[in-house]
Amino acid sequence: MVVPNRAISTVMDVSLALLIISATVLLIGTYVHTETESIDSERGDHALQSLSGSTVTITYDISEPNEAGERATDSEHYEPLDDLDPDDVGELYEITTYGSAMDVLAEAAQTNLVINDTEVWAYGHSVEQSVDGAIQDRLVGSDGRTFTVATWEPYDGAAITGTATAGNTPPHTEDVSSASIEVSANPDSLEAEHLATKFEVGETASPGDSIEDGFDAIGREIAETIIEGYFPPTQTQYTLESSLTETAVTLYNYRQLADVVGVDIDDSIRGPDANAAQANQVLLEGETADETGLEDFVADDLRDSPAGEEIREAYDDLDESPSDDETEAFEAVFDETIATDTVDVTVQTWD
Repeated sequence: MVVPNRAISTVMDVSLALLIISATVLLIGTYVHTETESIDSERGDHALQSLSGSTVTITYDISEPNEAGERATDSEHYEPLDDLDPDDVGELYEITTYGSAMDVLAEAAQTNLVINDTEVWAYGHSVEQSVDGAIQDRLVGSDGRTFTVATWEPYDGAAITGTATAGNTPPHTEDVSSASIEVSANPDSLEAEHLATKFEVGETASPGDSIEDGFDAIGREIAETIIEGYFPPTQTQYTLESSLTETAVTLYNYRQLADVVGVDIDDSIRGPDANAAQANQVLLEGETADETGLEDFVADDLRDSPAGEEIREAYDDLDESPSDDETEAFEAVFDETIATDTVDVTVQTWD
């Protein structure tokens, strides 16, 4: 199966995420170092430019095991097509996609989603290993002297993060040239002004309200953006209603994330009434009184994070009737500490 358009490791195309990581590897492979070159401050920039100008095609098998020997296709959360064993369907688990190298690298990082030190999708490690192998094939003449890392962190110090690497880390004894860039991620951006306003409103909530403070208010905004980044309602609804390989992967992705968050999502994603928008809502806030969704996790995590500390300090410093300058300074804190829509990519090279 070939997927021509860019997408995150969404339910619609889980393989895409995997492919993304492989793409990362391939991207890095485009920068070749020769024996006559000497290390200089621009080497990292040159490597980064090579990645930025590359287009890659990736093929990945979602049934391959991770480092612990676990396979996504062996999970109780994975439903094989027509009850067929993966060994009987072979190529159906191989998906091919292509796109901008930098975009693929960014998506690879988001595919390796980790929440509270728990890897959400079992294929994450296998994807990264595949990327590393592809990069070695592409880096002819580099002798492994290029290392690339892409990191997605929706807010500073978040317990929700994703990382993809390609190559070996540089030796401590070597002079290293580095270059970094921000790459667009699939979750939408959240305007700093909007978040600042939501936070202030949350801080004035009445006792008994579902929102107790500003972090509850913006935690919901951030969580909703993250969920829709991984599970875009329209595309996800299509996969839930189809009989393609992506449907099985989508169900697996939903269930794995639901397990980590602590909600039961099956009623929303199975059967003729499967509803992606409803499933996303369950992930966000839970379905029963004893369930807490991703919004509560994000609010609690953000409250104790470096980003939360900066936001709290800035809010406490506001005057009762802040001036325009003070309001802008408060909004700037959100702009500096919350970035759901970007992935940081760093390339390192050495002799």
